[in-house]
Amino acid sequence: MTKWLFIFIIPFVTLAQELVDGVAAIVGDNIILKSDVLQLAQLNAIQNRVDIYSQPELVMQFQNVAFDALLLQKVLLFRAKIDSMDIIPEEEVDLALEQQIETILAQVGSESRFEETIGQSVRDFRSDHWDDIRDQIIAERYQADKIQSISVTRDEVEEFYKTYKDSLPPIDNRYELSQIILAIRPGESAYEEAYELISLVHQRLMNGEPFAELARELSDDPASRDNGGDLGFVRRGEFVRQYEEVAFSMSEGQISDIVESIFGYHIIQLIEKQGERIHTRHILVTAKPSDEDRDRVLDTTRDYYFLLQDSVALFDSLVQALSVDDESNLDLGYIGWIEYSQLPHEAYRSALFGVSSGDITPPFETAQGFHILKVLNFKEGGTPNLEEYYPQISFMALRQKQAKYMDLLLENSRKELFIKTLY
Repeated sequence: MTKWLFIFIIPFVTLAQELVDGVAAIVGDNIILKSDVLQLAQLNAIQNRVDIYSQPELVMQFQNVAFDALLLQKVLLFRAKIDSMDIIPEEEVDLALEQQIETILAQVGSESRFEETIGQSVRDFRSDHWDDIRDQIIAERYQADKIQSISVTRDEVEEFYKTYKDSLPPIDNRYELSQIILAIRPGESAYEEAYELISLVHQRLMNGEPFAELARELSDDPASRDNGGDLGFVRRGEFVRQYEEVAFSMSEGQISDIVESIFGYHIIQLIEKQGERIHTRHILVTAKPSDEDRDRVLDTTRDYYFLLQDSVALFDSLVQALSVDDESNLDLGYIGWIEYSQLPHEAYRSALFGVSSGDITPPFETAQGFHILKVLNFKEGGTPNLEEYYPQISFMALRQKQAKYMDLLLENSRKELFIKTLY
């Protein structure tokens, strides 16, 4: 079967130190680096929950798919420019980038895990990948515009099934879900302890202790801690508002008072200012949830669970009440249909074992907090056949037809665009 070439490209920087970079392809005025291919292969492996380093036989398979996707993206960017479809508002790119960062943070659980997994701090990722996000949006939008009119007939679906029925993968179990999440947040005592610590740090700075040494010793920012809190030069708009308002108002060499932001308590030193760019370092102390904070949220989640066991009909009302109480929690409520293999965490799969339509799961914990799921509907998977799984097979046939169209577009582009593959 033709492999899918649909694009989902956010290159991560988690390369092994021994990687020797080189050019994988030249597409017009653009190049694709071997490191780009490996980065995308790693991302695809993560999304498919595959550790390619423990399964080396899969490395080349993931890299080949990644290379095809990157090659197609460059061609789509070229054609989008010809058709004047390569301009998008900066605000749209900013929003997409922030959404991507939030998605990664939700998956890995914390900023420190973000850095371990991605190989970059959130700040560096934001500044390094803006152009990547813009190109991704342009390519995806152009591709969607070209394939939106493609459809499949009943005869085409039946022919597809006849040709590939022996090689089609099993249809996965599917769940329609809604959820409640109670985040584990620091309590008042945790904030008091954090403020007490940052106050002591500030006093030590005022007594003349070196800023960099205290940052290495006490800062909770894993991205800058080892560098003595140094954040390098950053343009206006890249820091959170509370940090920027103070940092841009300071004099070079000045040390700030305590600054509170969504990340915690900062002490900032302005090293240098160049117009709309500043070079700062900081010490960050965060309020960390205590065992008591966790136990408090667990007790509340259990109370809700026992309440819902007696009356599942209260689930939607409880979701609405919690949404009003915590407007920042965008994961409350309806999830929609999702395949079992695509559930975001192993804890989801464990919790759903043996749960039927209309039931709720026992509480379970992830990095996001404590969850309760409600199963609105359930569709059992099985061996593909047209009688039970026509919509799924129709979708597979459509995807193949769309992929063939994109293959043809790529082949025709070789007549107009210099393409040399070295991979």
